[in-house]
Amino acid sequence: MRFRFFSTLLLMSFGLSSCGPDYIASTLTGRDCNTAYLYDGDDFCAAPKGPPPPQPYCTTGFEGTDCWARPDLMPNVARQTAEGPTGLTPLQNRKRMNE
Repeated sequence: MRFRFFSTLLLMSFGLSSCGPDYIASTLTGRDCNTAYLYDGDDFCAAPKGPPPPQPYCTTGFEGTDCWARPDLMPNVARQTAEGPTGLTPLQNRKRMNE
């Protein structure tokens, strides 16, 4: 009986050892941790996600639509072609960060 218990415990520990450190580190840090990142030369845990890139500023000219990544560098700011939200709502940002 005692041998069966220890052999079962040993078998379970070997079976779960491959996913244990990743899962524990991910739970403790709140970041995506994986040993596969080490093979790529990265850190054990992935870097936190940054904010999404700013939306392009698109204007309509004589030759079609032009989009600008930095409208603050444009000399004469024309009216934007499509009007809509230019950023994420707080709810969308929390969903993107998996919070």
